Amino acid sequence: MFLPILLLRWWGWPGFVAFAVPNILGCVAFGYVFTPETSRRFVARYAPSIRWFAWVTIAFQSWFGSWADRRLGMQGLLGTSVNWADLCRLLPLLFLMFPGSGRFWMIAGTVCTAASFVLFSTNGLGALNNPPVVGTMTPMSLAWAAPFMAFGFLLCPVLDPTFHRALQQSPSRHSFAVFGVAFAAQLLFAASTFNAASGLMFVAWPIAAQLILQTTFTMCAMVSVTSPAALRSWTTAPAWLPKFIGRPSWAGFASVLALPIVGMALGRFLLDLLTAITVDVPVMMPASELLASVSSLTSAGEATYMRCLGFYGIIFPAWLLLKLRRVPAAVAWPAIFVAAAAAERGMVGARTSFLLVSLGVIVIAALWQSDNLIKEPEIAIEDGRSQP
Repeated sequence: MFLPILLLRWWGWPGFVAFAVPNILGCVAFGYVFTPETSRRFVARYAPSIRWFAWVTIAFQSWFGSWADRRLGMQGLLGTSVNWADLCRLLPLLFLMFPGSGRFWMIAGTVCTAASFVLFSTNGLGALNNPPVVGTMTPMSLAWAAPFMAFGFLLCPVLDPTFHRALQQSPSRHSFAVFGVAFAAQLLFAASTFNAASGLMFVAWPIAAQLILQTTFTMCAMVSVTSPAALRSWTTAPAWLPKFIGRPSWAGFASVLALPIVGMALGRFLLDLLTAITVDVPVMMPASELLASVSSLTSAGEATYMRCLGFYGIIFPAWLLLKLRRVPAAVAWPAIFVAAAAAERGMVGARTSFLLVSLGVIVIAALWQSDNLIKEPEIAIEDGRSQP
């Protein structure tokens, strides 16, 4: 919900459109490119990567919710002293051992979508009444960034486990077209919160409620798909997963309860540390003053936010493309590293021409052909099991 704000600040509505169109098309196209059977085969083959996608998303959403509370002034907007954001971030723990049925998630998704529409109507059109046409960056810089955004947002849904679950349990693929319409409305809601004077969001309780709703639902959905109970049902369950995990027992629940708590806490600490070291502060500043300085600088959090988006902009989609092309690991991983470094320069350093360099590195690697490198043999999928 925050990326549209940055794009409107940088490029006005052209930047928002360059982001929204491939994002919506990628979500809708997923339902028409895959069938329930091909989705099951894809999940069976690329299960580790799909799990990594989910775990990164959980950590990202946990950090973003906390950052939005502290940096964007969202605390206290719901008319209570209770920090509902932190309270709601504990909710995904309930889905560790009890991931919920397909019917449950269909109802939950419908309720959350309806709630978002209510919050949208309560908040009003906001920036949609007078949309900014230009931003702080040049139109040419958007021309460099647009292909990069299209690449990431068109491919990322393929690794999203919640998309695969929805497709496998959906009565019709046309439900993804309906989802596309609802998703477009969500993006417009995000755009309506843009405050041209500050370059951030309007601070109001419907916006705070929407942020909490969105981050909590995303985390719950991702946790439910990669919970121990769900992992046990995957055909390629990790070898390290204990045998008793996946059964609804309190002993199993207690044994894994600490894992997400430690993981989320560590992820938020590391992301805050990354935020701290990106701030331009005097080298000899005391640690207490350094942390106080970091907490007051929104731009530092935005840099961390953009680095997190790098997973979805280049790392995950690049890995998927190179894997589908069966590019050798000796070529794929160095290419992803170079592409990620160029993307860092383009997204955080505001030199968007580097984004085209990043994308070009991946395209060249995807077209790699050499008889001197041994390619991985293709894995045949039969009855949901991998065979060499």
